[in-house]
Amino acid sequence: MTRRRVHPFTWLVFWLGITVTALVLALVWVVSNRDVSEVQLNRAHLAGMELGQTMCLGFRSELERSASPQPAPRKSGGLL
Repeated sequence: MTRRRVHPFTWLVFWLGITVTALVLALVWVVSNRDVSEVQLNRAHLAGMELGQTMCLGFRSELERSASPQPAPRKSGGLL
């Protein structure tokens, strides 16, 4: 009996098939959990906004600090 030869790319194709299958399964898992992560992201965002609001209670905004900016004085004798 003669032993049948295996093509050199057989194992590469087999490995690529398993890898693609694993990647597709991971993509399906991530997409199926998307709604859950959106809710978690919204909660984290709102918690951060609330924390930022409590941190900034004693501060005044830039517009409140300087009601009207003073124009720079004009100097004569310039180039223009």
